[in-house]
Amino acid sequence: MIKLKALLIDDDKKFCHTFQALAEATFDLTIVHSGREGLEALNKSTPHVVLLDLKLGKGMNGIEVLKRIKRCQPDLPVIMITDYAEVDSAVEAMKLGALHYMSKSPKIEELKLIIERQLEQVNWRLLYQEATADRFDQIVAESPVMKSVLRQLDQVAKIDSTIIIQGESGTGKEIMAREVHRRSQRSARPFVPINCSTLPATLFESEFFGHEKGAFTGADSQKKGKLELADQGTIFLDEIGDLPMESQAKILRSIEDKCFQRLGGTEIQAVDVRILAATNKDLLQLTKERSFREDLFHRLNVITIQLPPLRERPEDIPRLVELFLQRYAREMSRPVPELTPAAMTKLQHHSWPGNIRDLRNFIERLVAFHTGEAPIDDHDIIFPTNDQPFQFPAHLLDQPYETAKTGLIEDFKRVYFKRALQKHDGNITAAAKECGLNRATLHKILKELGY
Repeated sequence: MIKLKALLIDDDKKFCHTFQALAEATFDLTIVHSGREGLEALNKSTPHVVLLDLKLGKGMNGIEVLKRIKRCQPDLPVIMITDYAEVDSAVEAMKLGALHYMSKSPKIEELKLIIERQLEQVNWRLLYQEATADRFDQIVAESPVMKSVLRQLDQVAKIDSTIIIQGESGTGKEIMAREVHRRSQRSARPFVPINCSTLPATLFESEFFGHEKGAFTGADSQKKGKLELADQGTIFLDEIGDLPMESQAKILRSIEDKCFQRLGGTEIQAVDVRILAATNKDLLQLTKERSFREDLFHRLNVITIQLPPLRERPEDIPRLVELFLQRYAREMSRPVPELTPAAMTKLQHHSWPGNIRDLRNFIERLVAFHTGEAPIDDHDIIFPTNDQPFQFPAHLLDQPYETAKTGLIEDFKRVYFKRALQKHDGNITAAAKECGLNRATLHKILKELGY
């Protein structure tokens, strides 16, 4: 069992000292005494669980810290602990996504046991992902072209210039942006991504600049925008080429003036952020077509990092395959499959139109449908085509009919329900609704699958 990394955010130093002495065998514990320090700690590394005090003295209280954590890391389990258990605050914390809300008043040994019981409900698949995140999200650079990219990254990461990361879909543009931030002088401050392609202009501006209470129908409270949350850190504008024209002028103004105004607000606030942007489009061509502002293009186009497609870096495929095999074998509680040299060669010669994302999804299916101890050979590598959109697990053809049918159904259920959970950020109720099941039935299926 993995020793869980826990972050305790509590201004009661006596309680922190006592809890650390008791829980050191169970948790790899980091302790901070304010909400600001807690958010800074989360920017440096992600624990498996956060233990958060409701009353934090000066600065942000626990509810505000919980809101900020859930905005940036919605899947991170947070357990609220307090000396002042109140129904209203408990209800608010649970609505915001807290895993549990509990009083410190029991004996501290009892508190530790309650926390451990709550953590048994956490999706262990996510814990394995977190435990291997550093290895999975690393930039693989065995190929000459990627080594050149990393040399360029080293040169520009520590300066504060704006960077555009260009590359086809699935080439790892956000991972590259996070690596730029990690190596920068702002690494201890927030990295805040925003996807420019998924929101219409009105919603995008609310997300980017924030809004005041009553700014529009449904704005029942003040909300800080991504730009404000990224103050002193880095904001990542993903798919900047899809940004609506009416939003481009406002973003340009905030970048040039280093200030912003929330929707519905009158106060102009200063902000200090580094801008990283990514696109799979030719921004210069978009300016000629008048679908992207030329002044915004020139303001962003200070430094460009070009990520090559996977077909141009076949030397990186073996290492990527190794990382994906290890990740998905852990998630599915299976041994890590071996690949024969012929199978690896076949993977290296494939065009991978969806790039690294395409390879990752293929390896996930390969692990899901692989049974037995025999290595995966080239005849097991079957790429989908227009006439064959589904990759049938060829090894099942050698099994008795009932065994093959059972294996296929089990693997299908594992892949199907995993995707449903991921799509709804682990929300079982929402996933069950989409699958056409009631919550109890889906919960039973997940339990049978080991989720």
